[in-house]
Amino acid sequence: MGVANSRWPAIAGIVFVVLLIVGLVLIGDIPDASESDQEIADYLADSDKHVLNIVGLYLWTLAGASFLWFVASLRGALRQAEGEPGTLSGLAFGAGVVFTALLMASGAAIAAVAGAIELGESTDPAPDFVRMLPQLGFGMLLIGGGFAAIVLVLSTSILALQTGVLPRWLAWLGFAAAVVLLFSFVFIPLIALPIWVLAVSVVWLTRGGEGQTATA
Repeated sequence: MGVANSRWPAIAGIVFVVLLIVGLVLIGDIPDASESDQEIADYLADSDKHVLNIVGLYLWTLAGASFLWFVASLRGALRQAEGEPGTLSGLAFGAGVVFTALLMASGAAIAAVAGAIELGESTDPAPDFVRMLPQLGFGMLLIGGGFAAIVLVLSTSILALQTGVLPRWLAWLGFAAAVVLLFSFVFIPLIALPIWVLAVSVVWLTRGGEGQTATA
């Protein structure tokens, strides 16, 4: 069965959104950078929170795999519509790969302390290390991942307007999402990406596959 006739890429996009959100709830249950040494010590002694962080990392890794399937299928649809030389479709796919890598790497950084304690039998690290390592992870995701997401949605939206491979309203939604993502140095604007992915996935499902074109 060809990609254009399959609903699996749309399902992969929806799975990405669900796993990203659920994983965030679990992996994000960590001390804030402003918390006291005693609060850090309480976290380091809380095995249940560590397990939740590790499960969150696992879910983010699965989310990244689902997203990679989604963007690979998106590239196929965009490339077919764009034709030679395929610059924008290639750019969209490359940006999606970068976002996937940064999502997985950021999750590893955020859950590193929990994993080291529960799986590596590590001694408790210094409080400042516990404060700063997750900030590195979120920085990779919000700044690097946010700008990779901008390239992805902009490239796709431009091609949607030029070729009709996706509805015009979805192209304009992508432009709006790109503007919101410019402010993803805090977490809330990054929600624009899963909203856009969910919209594309729903369009694919209602059209029975991403290979058809539409200008409405």
